[in-house]
Amino acid sequence: MAQSISQEAIGATGLPGATAASRHAGATTSGAPTTGTFAVGDFVVDQTGAMYVCTVAGTPGTWQLSGVSVNENIAGKNFIFNGAADIAQRGTSVSITGATVSNYGLDRWFGFTGGSNITQSQVASGLTGFQYAVRTQRTAGQTSTGTIYLSQSLETRNTIPLAGQTVTWSFWGRIGLNFSGASNQVVSQVLSGTGTDQNILSGYTGASYVLNATTTLTTSWQRFTYTATVSSTATEIGILWNYVPSGTAGANDYFDITGVQLEIAPQATPFSRAGGSIGGELALCQRYYWQVGAGVLCPAVAISTSNLYGYVYTPVSMRLSPPTVTAYTLVIQNAGFTGYSSVTTASSLSISNGSSNIVGINYTSNVTSYSVGSNNWISNNGGSSYLSLSAEL
Repeated sequence: MAQSISQEAIGATGLPGATAASRHAGATTSGAPTTGTFAVGDFVVDQTGAMYVCTVAGTPGTWQLSGVSVNENIAGKNFIFNGAADIAQRGTSVSITGATVSNYGLDRWFGFTGGSNITQSQVASGLTGFQYAVRTQRTAGQTSTGTIYLSQSLETRNTIPLAGQTVTWSFWGRIGLNFSGASNQVVSQVLSGTGTDQNILSGYTGASYVLNATTTLTTSWQRFTYTATVSSTATEIGILWNYVPSGTAGANDYFDITGVQLEIAPQATPFSRAGGSIGGELALCQRYYWQVGAGVLCPAVAISTSNLYGYVYTPVSMRLSPPTVTAYTLVIQNAGFTGYSSVTTASSLSISNGSSNIVGINYTSNVTSYSVGSNNWISNNGGSSYLSLSAEL
């Protein structure tokens, strides 16, 4: 007569050197178990072939995807750039007033406000494994209660691999003592669209939610994870947090975010920079924005008595060909580094042609004393000026 033997009735002692408790606890359709009670050492195999091991007993316990190192730092796993707020080419604190489409603060992080004045800044996190966080702070004394946003938009080229995939979004978050969002909550969303290279806060063509969650924050760091499936027709994806403030802003009306990761996986894995290293992360950010300050920018030839022309070479190929340009207080120096000619407005500098990594700069001076054909330098003004090239979404 056939007999059945329960798993609990078998005591596996293992071979010498491998005697810790372990048992095959069954299988799931996809991912680690979400119900049931499990012990350390239990493992399951899902129907996609992935294996998960229980590392902390409980209901359902804590599970680790087998074969992924706890200390991994894999370039390309994380689809969010500057997820640990390490890169701040524009500066470590950027004021955002009103609703405009150019409110980038830390690299790749876009701030938006429906009326409140806010500051986006790079702050020390105090969290093990993360040096910085991105802070979105309402200006103290502010009484406007327009919705406040923090977001990042992925370009179409980086979205295509996510189409039809199960993805997990994870991040660390906390709030300040005077945070004025209702019930200490922010709305956490991942949206997809069917357009090309649009900004999530300007609106996606064919927009739909990949996930839409309410996240309750405290003044202590917590890690949050959300898993969902991306539409097979998605060609753009963005992430955002938003909240509606209330009353008059206090000195600590802010929320902090760090360790942001969007990955193809049925559950969160340890954070990894998208570029795998600080240098790799900077290069990814410079695809969208590059800023150069102190020193000589490029040689320039006078093509008229007031116009000079030169080429700037970017460190990486930028998203647009050519990118747009903004400049402040650049100066012209002749080949002997004498005869400064200051210019103070961005309209005096323009791109006449170029590509994604070579940009032709046409500089209009406020004087008309250059000899046609003379060699000069476009430079900064004692280290206080900069040139920026943008290819942001």
